[in-house]
Amino acid sequence: MKFILLFPLLSFCIGDIVGQDCTPWFPFNEDTRFEYSFFDKKDRLTGRMEYHIANVTQTGADYRADVTSKFFDKKDKEAGTFEFEVSCSDGVYRANVSNFMNPAVKEMFGNVEVSVTGEDLVIPPNLKVGEKLPDANSHMEAEMGIITMKMDMEITNREVLGKETVVTPAGSFEAFKVTAQEHIKMPVMNRTSTGIYFYAPGYGQVKYEYFDKKGNLDSYMLLTKFDRP
Repeated sequence: MKFILLFPLLSFCIGDIVGQDCTPWFPFNEDTRFEYSFFDKKDRLTGRMEYHIANVTQTGADYRADVTSKFFDKKDKEAGTFEFEVSCSDGVYRANVSNFMNPAVKEMFGNVEVSVTGEDLVIPPNLKVGEKLPDANSHMEAEMGIITMKMDMEITNREVLGKETVVTPAGSFEAFKVTAQEHIKMPVMNRTSTGIYFYAPGYGQVKYEYFDKKGNLDSYMLLTKFDRP
């Protein structure tokens, strides 16, 4: 099974302030809606995820956003929903690794309650080519009858490689290209792969590429819709 991690993500009266003082790597604007679509190496659609920024609150230089999401399988059948929170403090964006993952991973846990801990994914407000970014990790655990399902994810060796123009169905973006090593550990598997992330100011993650251990492109994700009020 392939795992794609996405890390990529106010009321109108303070929306402009958020854009200036918060972070360019996630749309902290209330009622913003966006969509990611997943494809295999043969460009076949394998699923999609819809996100909605339901609520944004501000305390001084700190911002928090409540996000709701729906994910759909390759037949475009709704497979589940979940809610999570992202934050921004002094321009630094933070989110748990598990909040932005391939729908296939969410399906494994079904509708059971999942406990999540770990070190947040962090993106500073101003990226620079050659910059090293902090590692991130997440531990997920769920009680499924007599079985406890566990999953550990770790993202290491994050580095800003450069800038590229990225074209998706949602538009054309000047994006920072960030590479990372991704580690997935479960009782039945242990996998290390390479991910390439593309972050565009004002939108956040707009593209993701997943490479197998041989360095071959295995799958990818694109920002396919974006609607900010």
